[in-house]
Amino acid sequence: MGTQARKQGIIWGVLLVLLGAVLLIEAVTDLSAWVWIAMLVVAGFAAFAVYLTDRSNLGLLIPAYVMWAIAVLVALITLNILRDESIATFVLVIIALPFLVGYLRDRSRWGLLIPAYILVAVGIMVGLIGLGVLDDLLIPAYVMFAVSIPFLVVYARDPKQWWPLIPGGIMAIIGLSFLIAEDAVQYIGAITLVILGGWIIVRQFIRQEPADREPNGAESDGPPAV
Repeated sequence: MGTQARKQGIIWGVLLVLLGAVLLIEAVTDLSAWVWIAMLVVAGFAAFAVYLTDRSNLGLLIPAYVMWAIAVLVALITLNILRDESIATFVLVIIALPFLVGYLRDRSRWGLLIPAYILVAVGIMVGLIGLGVLDDLLIPAYVMFAVSIPFLVVYARDPKQWWPLIPGGIMAIIGLSFLIAEDAVQYIGAITLVILGGWIIVRQFIRQEPADREPNGAESDGPPAV
């Protein structure tokens, strides 16, 4: 255990020395963005090398991923591939990616899908706004549909759980009302609530209840047990 900690300490120490040296050079002369990109890539590989010495410590993958992600971001900005809102979209997506990978490694940790979905949905929205695809009432419509999708997916996976249809349906219809007209929101939303509430009440009366049984297990309307 002491040898493992010593190896990690040496690698991190070397990284700090290299970073300090690059900062000193930067103070004397302007360095190209590609120098910083190379520095981040090397630092990422160093952090990944630390992980390879102890693969049980998955936390060591985080600094490696962060440094590589920043290196890619700076490279894409330098190449003028990412501009304006697309930068925010890229950042949100790369933040969401570890959550998605964590879920794919262990499907029982479905809670990781929540931040992943939120980050990706917001990232796509920012990108579409930047491209001029979303504007005015299309923005709240997108938000409503984005909120409704997880509920509808839950219902689709298990139709016996009908409750997700309530929030999912409400959000979807409100989103649709934004697409129709701004003035229709209050009317369509109110009508939707009335319809859903009435459907739930009616369903309680038409639901089939199991037949009553006598204490001895016989049907209540059958002949007495002999």
